[in-house]
Amino acid sequence: MIECHRTWEIIAFTALAFASTALSSRGARGDATGLTLEQALELSLANPSLLAAREAVVQARAEVETASAIPNPSLGIEVGMLPLSRQYTVEKPGGPPELAGGISYPLDWLLFGKRSAAIAAAEHGVGASENEYADVVRQRIAETKTSFYEVLEAEALLGAAQQAVADLGRVEAAIRKATSSGGRPQVDLQRVLLELQSAKREERLARSALASARAGLQVLVGKTGPASSLEVSGSLDVPIEGNPLAVEEAFAIASKHRPDIAALRNIVTKAQKEATVERRNAWPETSMSLGVAHQFQHSIGAPDVTAYGIGLEVGLPLFDRNQGGRTRAASAALQTTHELTAALAQLRAEIEQAVQELAMARENAIEMTQTDLELASQVSKSFSTSYEAGGMPLLDVLDAERSLRETYRAYIATRAEYWRALIRYEAALGRKVLL
Repeated sequence: MIECHRTWEIIAFTALAFASTALSSRGARGDATGLTLEQALELSLANPSLLAAREAVVQARAEVETASAIPNPSLGIEVGMLPLSRQYTVEKPGGPPELAGGISYPLDWLLFGKRSAAIAAAEHGVGASENEYADVVRQRIAETKTSFYEVLEAEALLGAAQQAVADLGRVEAAIRKATSSGGRPQVDLQRVLLELQSAKREERLARSALASARAGLQVLVGKTGPASSLEVSGSLDVPIEGNPLAVEEAFAIASKHRPDIAALRNIVTKAQKEATVERRNAWPETSMSLGVAHQFQHSIGAPDVTAYGIGLEVGLPLFDRNQGGRTRAASAALQTTHELTAALAQLRAEIEQAVQELAMARENAIEMTQTDLELASQVSKSFSTSYEAGGMPLLDVLDAERSLRETYRAYIATRAEYWRALIRYEAALGRKVLL
């Protein structure tokens, strides 16, 4: 079997996919107990849907075994020349009765190379199946990693919403107390209550988004039980990695290492080999036979006799020369070539988009730093202090609080989008490559 059909390629691809999480997994480890990214990937790759996809490789190998089988001989036994209307006698001879047996063996598979052509086509079918399974693994890994980081993002946004509700709750309690003593106008309390209601709505939305994210991850890892019980261990706040490659360089790597492209190349070669099979099937069926016959001649006054015979049978391809099969196979080979060309064009567009998205997400993540959060927090605290001292309107304090929440949400969003862009970039290339 050709080398690209070996199972270790799938194992190597899976190991490479796990290795591609080496840096990003630092953001998937945490001090709290929960499902880590490595554990999520391990569970996801053991899902029955992937096990079912792997069976296609077993079936393709069975096709090779079928094509490799040498055809069986045929055995024929015949009794002939038996008397029907009268007995055979010396005076009225007939027959004589004969018992014949023969073995026939086809030769066209060997003479015209039909078997070797079928084996070559089936072997490339194995290569295509292995690469298709590797592509299922590639997509599964990207989907699982994306879902994992979506849970981390949803948890962080829920935490931000809960903190906002708690902060506004303390402000509301303080102003309510000040309002009841006449130190603050009633309108301040009403404004804070409106802001608090808005923050609570955001918290409910964040809680719903977290439940949806957990449910999506739960399906991928195959865990049972309520989605709310699925806890993950990780953090979005990790160092930003290197720049993406240039589009042309990234496309060259992807076109070489993407398993779906490799599968299409194997499919093209398989279709070409199948066209060869159909051309060779146009040659006539040919078989050689060896027979032995025994004649019972005592009834006609002669001794019995045993004889043998050799025969060669060749079909005459006068009308059927497998014209339809050859035309179909040639068309299929051309069709797969066009599909590969279209897939490469689509891959280049995917690479361009992935590179651009990662570059933009990386810049946004770098610009949005912890310093911005600290600055927004300091401004909010300063405004609150000034308000308590009577030197700042409440609207400015609420604006500062709102700006702090928006800054924190933007910080979470930029980190999460960076990881999603990095996952899409690695999946598009089929491996981890950064400058």
